[in-house]
Amino acid sequence: GLNIMLEQVKALVREVAQREVTPRFLKVAASHKADGSLFTVADSATQAALEHALPLIKDVPVLGEEMTEQQQHDAWNAGRDGLWCVDPIDGTSNFVAGVPYFAVSVAYLYKGERMLGVVYDPIADEMFSAERGRGAHLNGVPLPLRAPATELRRALAGVEMKRIDRELAGRLRFEEEALLVFLA
Repeated sequence: GLNIMLEQVKALVREVAQREVTPRFLKVAASHKADGSLFTVADSATQAALEHALPLIKDVPVLGEEMTEQQQHDAWNAGRDGLWCVDPIDGTSNFVAGVPYFAVSVAYLYKGERMLGVVYDPIADEMFSAERGRGAHLNGVPLPLRAPATELRRALAGVEMKRIDRELAGRLRFEEEALLVFLA
């Protein structure tokens, strides 16, 4: 069941990314959504392709990042017995800036539980995938499990400054000790 579905999603995500995302890299203009985040025609084309094809794999609603808030709520409410979650270009800021670190992300949830996920970096041709109870893989090779950090000073965290409180972002930018907590 799930393993076959995962293989179908991986093939679909790779095909859609190579058709809709890769040809537009370094060649697309961006606009801003109401929340200030970036949006491109590559986002909308990728999401549309996934919205069309994912229900052919499993006929459940699709919740996409580029949907309106109301459409997202409707999809979430309709997806109790299965839901596709899509971020057509995870890292649109990088995509627009020509930084080759972005991905197409798809997950399948059942009754609110994550069942499988695919994150595909079309520039590096790296396909991360996971299936509930079977671990995570990179291009089909199992990823090793690592023990979680037990102390904050041993943790690594990525902080997207535009998404946190301005005052905290300012302190993190100028306080070396605070930055070391996030980088150590």
